[in-house]
Amino acid sequence: MTPEEFLALDAPEAADILNKLVAEGKSKDEAMAEEGVTQADLMKAQIFWVKDKFIARAWGGYTSTKRTGNEAGDSIEGVGGSDPSKGYAGI
Repeated sequence: MTPEEFLALDAPEAADILNKLVAEGKSKDEAMAEEGVTQADLMKAQIFWVKDKFIARAWGGYTSTKRTGNEAGDSIEGVGGSDPSKGYAGI
């Protein structure tokens, strides 16, 4: 598999491939070299090295674009009836 094909995979699938290589006894760097990817490539793909394994989208909750109602200048009533357009003063 070429590095381009590897990076085109879904992040969880790519992390699984790297974790299989680590399970075979390869180091983190050896697994990355075998797939032809760099640390920067993995970060762009949201794949991180945590506690001796690769994890996909470790901080996925922070990438949500769903409105919470607490955005500054928002005209929608915020959580608990607060007025988000007033910032902390609207609580």
